[in-house]
Order: sequence, then C-alpha cells, then structure tokens
Amino acid sequence: MAFSKDTEDEQLRQLVKACLLEISKLKIELKKCQKENSKSDVKILKIKEFREEAGSHLRKKEREIKEKEAKIKGKEQQLTALEDLINQRDEKIKELHKYKQYFQALTAKPKKDLTSFQSQIYQLLPDREDTQENLYAYITEIGFSELSGENFEHLLHNLERKGYFESFEHEDEVFWKKIDK
Repeated sequence: MAFSKDTEDEQLRQLVKACLLEISKLKIELKKCQKENSKSDVKILKIKEFREEAGSHLRKKEREIKEKEAKIKGKEQQLTALEDLINQRDEKIKELHKYKQYFQALTAKPKKDLTSFQSQIYQLLPDREDTQENLYAYITEIGFSELSGENFEHLLHNLERKGYFESFEHEDEVFWKKIDK
C-alpha cells in the first residue's frame, strides 16, 4: 500500500499545484480587473469633471444669453422711442409745410384781375372738388373766422365768373372745382 500512498500523495501534490496555478491565474485576472476598474474610475472622474465644466459653461452661456436678450430688449425700446420721435418730428414738419404753403399763398402776388383777398382765398383753397360748406369750413379753420358764409358764397361766384372756379351739380349737391390759371 505504500505504492498507493505515494500516488495519492503525488496526486494531492499535483492537485495542490493545479490549485496554486489556478489561484495564481485568478490573482493575475484580479489585478487586470483592478487596473481596468481604476481606469474606469479615472474615466468616470474625468466624465464627472467634464460634465461639471460643461454645466458651468452652459450656465455661464445662459447668463450671457439673458444679458444679451435684456440688452436687445433695451435697444428695441430705444428704437421704438426713436421711431416715435421721428414720427412726431415728421408730423411737425408736415404741419410746418402746411403753414409754409399758407404763408406763401397769403404773401403771393395777387393773380391778375383778382383782388388781394380773392387771390389769397383762391391760393388757399384745396385743388379737390368739394361742396361750398366743406370749402367754407376749410377756409375758416385756416384762420378766416371773420368771413361769413354769405360773403364766401359771393367770393366763390366772383371767382367762377373770372374763370378760377367752376360749379357743377352732383346728386342734388353743388360742388366747386378749382381751375388752374
């Protein structure tokens, strides 16, 4: 039986050797896994850092965008205010042009065969066709508030007689039209 004990011992030794070899392989595998794990941890840390930096950068950009939007809104408000000023100025200029035309009409040399007053009224009346009432309202609005409606009617008839106005009926109403001379 000594022979079988030797073989058992030998088998046991080989089994122990195989186990030690397997343990050695597992240790090597474990070290590889630990290395990969530490690499993964480094990658995870880098990803976290990148994510934090990106988040910080994103928040910074969002703040910048909000600031720029606020500036744009301010500029738009300024533009609106400037447009309002321009519109007001244009209205004033338009009104001043109107007064300039009135002044030129009032100070112009009288038309031939018209009195100074007739010439002024002729120059001031608009070129459009209109009723006597509307023309009278227009002339009194300009500043001829002392001129009576009856005198204005006589004035229109005198201007018609001298070829500066013509009258015509349209739908039971008398219209007056200025003739360029």
